[in-house]
Amino acid sequence: MATARRKTFACPVDVTLSLIHGKWKPMILWLLSTRSRRFSDFQVAMPQVAHKVLSQQLRQLEADGLIRRTVRDAQGQRMDYRLTEFGRSLRPALNALASWGKVHHRALGAEYGIPAGEGD
Repeated sequence: MATARRKTFACPVDVTLSLIHGKWKPMILWLLSTRSRRFSDFQVAMPQVAHKVLSQQLRQLEADGLIRRTVRDAQGQRMDYRLTEFGRSLRPALNALASWGKVHHRALGAEYGIPAGEGD
């Protein structure tokens, strides 16, 4: 589970945002909500994020107990990322954010694309 933090929050939303703040963390969590991923999967789905930034965001999510990294080869080169039980508890919040975006993206003048094979 997340690192114990003794901090005062403004409201329950602030508690949640303290874990998922960052430009890419919500998208990383969204991508992991359906299956485990390799680092290269994130790079394909989010080509605009720098390698270093993606690495940092993944490390922070792991440190907070939201995702787990599993080494898949003897050289330590292939790693899979997946949501922990704690991370899976964010699915309803992520689904609500996605639903809101699907309904309102045109009103905001926004378009979105889903990488091939990702689906809704």
